[in-house]
Amino acid sequence: MKLLWVTAKRLASDLASTTQLGVSAALAERGWSITIVAPEGGGSDTVAKAGGHAFVGVKRSKRAGLGWLTFSSSLKRTMPSLLSKGKFDVALVEWQAVAGTISSLKHSGIPWLVVDRSPPASNSLAGRLQWYEYRRAWRLAGRKSGANGSVLKSQALADWQQSKQMLVEPMTLMEAGVDVSKFTATDFSGTITIIHHGQLDEEREIERIVRIGEILSARGLEFKMKIAGSGNHLTALQKIAYLQDWLEVLGPLPPDTIPEFLATGHLAIFPLPDKQIWHLASPLKVREWAAAGLPMLLSDITAHRSIGERTWLRLIAPNAPVDTWADGVEELLKENLERLGGQARNDAESEFDWKYTTEELHIRLLELKGA
Repeated sequence: MKLLWVTAKRLASDLASTTQLGVSAALAERGWSITIVAPEGGGSDTVAKAGGHAFVGVKRSKRAGLGWLTFSSSLKRTMPSLLSKGKFDVALVEWQAVAGTISSLKHSGIPWLVVDRSPPASNSLAGRLQWYEYRRAWRLAGRKSGANGSVLKSQALADWQQSKQMLVEPMTLMEAGVDVSKFTATDFSGTITIIHHGQLDEEREIERIVRIGEILSARGLEFKMKIAGSGNHLTALQKIAYLQDWLEVLGPLPPDTIPEFLATGHLAIFPLPDKQIWHLASPLKVREWAAAGLPMLLSDITAHRSIGERTWLRLIAPNAPVDTWADGVEELLKENLERLGGQARNDAESEFDWKYTTEELHIRLLELKGA
């Protein structure tokens, strides 16, 4: 069973690439032989091959606004030969790759699914260009000669696409998952440490985490706060860290070091604002934090509520004052963190692992293969 996966993610450096790697590993365990087409460089080929997958590198500029142009052009040059030689049974094509692959896929006759793990989140000029490409991708995939269906990350995203008459059916739901085996549960030793990792963007109002820390420090709490990731607010956060001995701001972490980073924490925090784009999300980071056995404090938004009621999860109104968030941290610290963390880990093992969240996708791929 040969599967082709075309993604715009840089496997060795993009935080979100844990999805591609985790899903590929889960499908490989079910017997799929996977070839990943992704931006070249930075060790992406090494990461893919370490997982037992074939890798084909294509070009994608890192300059804002040019990434999708160079990526699409490179795919148009690469795909015809790859498809003619590869003898693939089915393909997964992320929306960023549709324009560059659809002609070759149509010519080859290979069944394919369009994958949406992340609609554009930015309102910048580059973000508006991404939205143009996003809508174009779904128009192309929705044609009679387009995709054989779609793979979406949340029911909320499916409902939104349906309301915009963009949904490509049949739709397969594949919520965020985690490779639990790669995570070690924290042991809650040492100084209290508040953890956050992910995209450090202004759109996520990420500086609110630091303001919560400032209040906790002013109240006399002895703690450390560790923030890791990349984004347009990283430099600003690092400048603040120079002035606060309780704050450490790291750059982007290689995917294989994230579990070790999380294992140093006592609790995780994410005061994500209540914006439309986050209504459509599937909480990948929350599931990774659960795999690390971290109790957590999150904003009360659709994506976080989708996890369901959990003993280890506390929700706070996203527009609540930062003092309220600081109160929430102190209240959570009064509880038995080891007990809550153990329950988070158990839930991750029994519900959130990729081997569970990819089952519906595996069945759909078999249907397209004709098995």
